[in-house]
Amino acid sequence: MAHLYLLQNHLEPAPAATPIAIDQPVVEVLSSQEITEARFLSPDMQESLRSISTVENTYLDVFPHCLIGSFAVPDKEHVLSDPLCFAFYLDATHLVFLDDGTTCVRILDTIASYHIVKKPTVAHCLFEFMKLLVKNDLAFLADLEDRMEDVEEAIIDRGMDASTRTMLTFRRKLLRIDTYYQQLVDMASGIAENENKLLTHEESRLFLVLERQAERLLKRSLTLKEYSLQLRELYQTQIDLQQNNTMQFFTVITTLFAPLTLLTSWFGMNFANMPGLDWRWGYETIIVVSAIIVVIEIIIFKRKKWL
Repeated sequence: MAHLYLLQNHLEPAPAATPIAIDQPVVEVLSSQEITEARFLSPDMQESLRSISTVENTYLDVFPHCLIGSFAVPDKEHVLSDPLCFAFYLDATHLVFLDDGTTCVRILDTIASYHIVKKPTVAHCLFEFMKLLVKNDLAFLADLEDRMEDVEEAIIDRGMDASTRTMLTFRRKLLRIDTYYQQLVDMASGIAENENKLLTHEESRLFLVLERQAERLLKRSLTLKEYSLQLRELYQTQIDLQQNNTMQFFTVITTLFAPLTLLTSWFGMNFANMPGLDWRWGYETIIVVSAIIVVIEIIIFKRKKWL
């Protein structure tokens, strides 16, 4: 179902059949089937919007009289699932979103209910729309960092509670988020350049602000991506330490019983003239000597901190 919003003193929802003056700034949300209702769009432009609306890419294209672009917004609840994809068209009096989901309507309803748009222009509405897309992203990244810190503490305190899959999941999430922010920076920069002179100077400055905000988010995501690599290295270090401890344990055990092996090997040869074989207390003596050797070795190993 098509959704129509009028820009007067602020953004206001209106019935889809509302008559619109030629110079009236409007915002519309249309599905891929409803895009033909936008009579001011040429068939080629309609087809272009259809084709980019499902592309998992945040993208901008500049034409002499308009801007078109697409968004691929990661779902913060399920970052590794399919992104929220939609397209937009912007000219002097029209802002059209092509969205088969509910993302655009939800954001525009928020803008309308809080009267966020102070200037009745479609470019300003697009700015507020993009700003709401990243509104809670710092909190999202902070929460992701907290979970990574919990994993780090688990690795340090409890050794092997984390898994390689956990490390890879963090890295895949951050790669996807990093790509999104990089593309968002490029989009905001492209709009701010105002190559086709579609925006006023004030509107261009708004998108410069948005570009800087996206850059800060990009830097934060890059920092977290580096942190995920450090977590992977820490996890691998813990695995190596555990393997070293295991090898050290078996080495100590082997060393501990090496003298006993030598002792029993001597007496196991059973030479006829070997002293002690016919002695009444020979067996008990060997046991006592072996025990003394083990005790002495344990004391030495303790002092060397090998045990």
